[in-house]
Amino acid sequence: MYGLDQRRQKVLNFLNEITDEQARMKPDKDNWSILELLEHLYLIERTVADRIKRAITEGEEKSVPEKPVHHTANRTLKMEAPESLRPKGLFQSVSEAKESLVESRESLELILINYEKATLKRRVMHHMAFGDLSLEQWVEFIGWHELRHLEQMKEVLQKVNRG
Repeated sequence: MYGLDQRRQKVLNFLNEITDEQARMKPDKDNWSILELLEHLYLIERTVADRIKRAITEGEEKSVPEKPVHHTANRTLKMEAPESLRPKGLFQSVSEAKESLVESRESLELILINYEKATLKRRVMHHMAFGDLSLEQWVEFIGWHELRHLEQMKEVLQKVNRG
């Protein structure tokens, strides 16, 4: 649904090819390690799921045009993550990160199962780059966001392997 499973599977396939040591290594002081990127993905998904639940019950209902959330995967457009979505060292291993990503995805899937698509289309939340997005587009955003950071993880792996 919304391409989430396919995009997540790409991340998991990548993770199956790396070691915990590679995942912990930072390419330099200004960039996140793969584990830190995974923590960021976990924090985003968990936060968005929580905000979607709140927006369904308390949020504004209005019609907004669809936005090009697929541009999220474009790494030439830089964004600074808010402090609450920056990694704090939560994960020590790839398996720990995978388990947390399963947990955050289950939380999101519960929402998708329990609420009608029409509700997700009618309710909106603000996004710092796209403005108001329907909750449905927020769900779609999560998958594109994962692809963005998958490319970043591949870049990090190349850098740490070059040493």
